Amino acid sequence: LALRPEELPIDVLAQARVVHVDDADEEAALAAAGSASRAGAVVTCDIERVTPRTPALLALVTSPVLAEHVPAVLTGEADPERALRALRTRHPGRLCVTLGARGALLLDGNTLYREAGLPVQTVDTTGAGDVFRGAFIHGLLEGLPPQALLRLANAAAALACTRVGAMDAVPALAEVRALAGDLSPS
Repeated sequence: LALRPEELPIDVLAQARVVHVDDADEEAALAAAGSASRAGAVVTCDIERVTPRTPALLALVTSPVLAEHVPAVLTGEADPERALRALRTRHPGRLCVTLGARGALLLDGNTLYREAGLPVQTVDTTGAGDVFRGAFIHGLLEGLPPQALLRLANAAAALACTRVGAMDAVPALAEVRALAGDLSPS
């Protein structure tokens, strides 16, 4: 099923604090991200593939969370840190890239935050990226500082990897907080 831009609940988007888009229905994602960002919402994304429309979508997203290969494809820089810094020239907001078991990077202004992955007994990685993004959004809504934001999202994704499936693997917030440890600003 494809979501068409005219099917979007524009009134709901205009009232949202956060809107999350992906690259599945690009035209609808562009419309949703545009409406939400014009209304002042935080707009996050899950971009797994690069198309000719990806730069336009990223321009509307305030806090992109990108799969590891995406910044390299967009910039030609293989190193994730250099790729994020190259994207910085086109995107003023926070830029996050997930690195799987190696953790994640977040570029906030000119400061790069790096959070290593947590060692867990991996059973299934299905849905780990989605869980990361959900925890990232939760941390944004909570107003967590960048390092704590990454720690929370990494902990959620790590816990998801210890379970089978996608939906059944989503951890409870208390579990995530216990694994993440202290989330106060350092």
